[in-house]
Amino acid sequence: KTRDRRWERVGWEMDLGWPWFSYSVVANMLYYYDDVFKWYDTKVRVWRNVKGLEGLPKFAGYSCVKLADYGGKMAVLWDKYLPSSGYKKKTICCAVVSLERRNSEEVWGKVEWLDVVLTVPESYEFVSVLAATV
Repeated sequence: KTRDRRWERVGWEMDLGWPWFSYSVVANMLYYYDDVFKWYDTKVRVWRNVKGLEGLPKFAGYSCVKLADYGGKMAVLWDKYLPSSGYKKKTICCAVVSLERRNSEEVWGKVEWLDVVLTVPESYEFVSVLAATV
């Protein structure tokens, strides 16, 4: 929606096959993950990589990675198999990432917290995430 309250047509650059990617709006900016974290620059209508993010692991190809707004920060949740269980269990991990726009073309992410939050049976399927702010 534009400032004069009219809808604009979305261009092809926004067509990412949304059902297959994890995406979230955090502090009025659109982010998504598909092997790398990206943010959408509305001024030039292009996707840019989020810089920084030291401390986040390289996610396994089978991992389901989901994003959510967590009070103006980005919550990143993912699953991974637990080898010590004979691959019969998965762990759900969570990271909280603060985001900083340093200039018109850069967003930097800093991992503030990361830990395992839940262990589930291998049959568990990660469908979506939802964050509630009270």
